[in-house]
Amino acid sequence: MAGLTKGMIVDVRASREITIPEDFYKSEVSTDVQAAIVIYFERTGEIRFIPMKRSGGARVRLEVEKVNPALMQTMTHLFKEHDLTVLYTTGFCFEQNRCIYEVYFATDHIKEKESAIRNILENIPGLYESEFEILEVGKQW
Repeated sequence: MAGLTKGMIVDVRASREITIPEDFYKSEVSTDVQAAIVIYFERTGEIRFIPMKRSGGARVRLEVEKVNPALMQTMTHLFKEHDLTVLYTTGFCFEQNRCIYEVYFATDHIKEKESAIRNILENIPGLYESEFEILEVGKQW
């Protein structure tokens, strides 16, 4: 009987490489997959692997006064206007008026969109700090 998922245990000390199941490549769902984004969570050591149907992507980190509906509307508008596919988001507030919002997204032609994206990010109300990092295939940690 076919399952919903597949799992394996990897000795990460003995081998630093992880193989992708052959079924992934045979699956209709992966037909348009061009690359994958790998996200490493420094605090927990968790690693996420997310296939993507775009050739590039980026990470945006915002330190804001608060994560509120206005911020989310701005980000939603940004994603739609520049054809950005959201892959992963996270956020937390570490003080009453200081929150971190981080989002990874996939898109094609990211360098052409960089200036417009940065401009939108820099004009977010209540923004303390922002980071915009383009992630490229082959570029290591």
